[in-house]
Amino acid sequence: MELSPAEHQLLQDHHLALFEGCVIFDTQPAIDAATLARIEAQLSGPLPAGLLQLWQTCLGGRVGYDLEVVYDGHRHPFSFSELFYPDSDGYRDLWGWIEHEQEQAEEAAQEHGRPWNGKLDYLPFGGFEYLERLYVCVTPGPNHGAVIAWSRGLPPAWAGSLHQDSLARIADDVAGLFHLLAYEQDPFDPQAEYSSASELLEALDELQAAGEPGLALKARLEAMLRQRLLDWRPALADGSLAEQPRLRQLALLDAASHGDIERLAALRKAGCDLSETLRGHGASLECCLQHGHLEAASWLLDQGMPVQADTLLVGAAQLTPALAKRLLDLGAITEPSAVLSAIAQDHLDSAEAMARPLLEASPDSASALQKALLERAEQQRRDAKRIKAGKLYSNRSAADYLAEAERIDALRQRLFN
Repeated sequence: MELSPAEHQLLQDHHLALFEGCVIFDTQPAIDAATLARIEAQLSGPLPAGLLQLWQTCLGGRVGYDLEVVYDGHRHPFSFSELFYPDSDGYRDLWGWIEHEQEQAEEAAQEHGRPWNGKLDYLPFGGFEYLERLYVCVTPGPNHGAVIAWSRGLPPAWAGSLHQDSLARIADDVAGLFHLLAYEQDPFDPQAEYSSASELLEALDELQAAGEPGLALKARLEAMLRQRLLDWRPALADGSLAEQPRLRQLALLDAASHGDIERLAALRKAGCDLSETLRGHGASLECCLQHGHLEAASWLLDQGMPVQADTLLVGAAQLTPALAKRLLDLGAITEPSAVLSAIAQDHLDSAEAMARPLLEASPDSASALQKALLERAEQQRRDAKRIKAGKLYSNRSAADYLAEAERIDALRQRLFN
C-alpha cells in the first residue's frame, strides 16, 4: 500500500504502522542503535532480518487479527495481541521476557549438566500475557529467523482445550508470520459477538479527528483489513470449498456453532467431511455440543459421526440424560468434572447418567466422585458465607451457591445411599 508523506505522518501521529499488509496500533518508536546493540549482545547469533525490519517499523505495539496454530493436530486459536517492547506496562516488558528466557535457559543447562554461555537461541518478541508467546530463532543455520509459537496448556477441566505446554514452528520468518494473520469472521459485522479487531477498529476511528484526510486514510486501512477476511461463502457458491482446507474448516465451524443442520448437510453434499478437526481436536459434533445445539449433535450422531473420548466432557453442562447415555454407549468417557458441570446447570438427571459409570467402573473412581461432590458442596457453602459477609463478589447470589450445594447433596444421596 503506497502512502503519501502526509499519510505517513497521519499514521505516526495516531500511533499506527503498516507491516507486511497488516495494521499495527498503539505503536512505539522504531528501534534505536543503543537498544539494538543491547539486545544483540544477549543473543547467540545475529538478529534475523525479518524481526529487524519489524522493529525498524515500530519497536512494539498491538495486533488485532486471528491466528491459528496447529500443535500436533490440535487446532489452537492463538492469542497474538502484543508486540513486546522495553518498559511496557504488559505482563512483562521486552527486557523482562529476555530475563525470563535467560533464567529458563540457565535452569535447563543445569538440569542437563552442561555449561551455558548466557546467550539466547530464541528471542521472544510477541504474544499475550503469560499464556502465549512468539519467538524468533537467532542461532545461525537453516532455522535462523524462523518463528516458533508457544502456548501454555490449560487445566483438564477446560474440556477440548490445549492441556499441555506446546511448541510449533509456524513461519520461516517474521514476514511469514504476518502473512498468516487473518479474520475468521467479518470484523465489520455489527452482529458479531466478538472480534479480534475491535480495539484496532477503535484506533482507526481516531483518524476521523483529522478531517477528510483522516477519513480517506481510515477507509484505505479498513479496505486492507477486509482483504484479510477468510470468507468461505464464495467458495461454497462456486463449488471450490472442499478443495480449500482453511475455508472449508471455517464453513463447518460456523455451521456447527450455530447448530445449522441444513447447512451442515449442504456442506457434506459439497464434499466437506463433517468429522474433520475444527477446533482443538474436536469436529462438528463437539462444536455443536459446546454451543448447546443438541438437536444438531443428535443429527450428526445419526449420520455416523465418530465420538471421541472427551466428547461428553465438552458438552456436559448442556446434555440431556438420553444424549449423555448415547455418548457413553458410543465410547465417550465421563469424569467428576462433567457431573459437576451438569449439576451447576440444574440438570440433575443428566448428572446422574454421567455419574453411574463412575460408580460401576471401580471403587477408586466411585471414591473420587464422592470426594469431588463433597468438596464442591463444601466450597459452595463457604463461598455463600463469604458473599453474605461481603468478602466475595460474584454475579451469583449466596442463595445460588447454597442451591447448588443442595443439588450436589441430593445427587450424592441418590448415588451413595
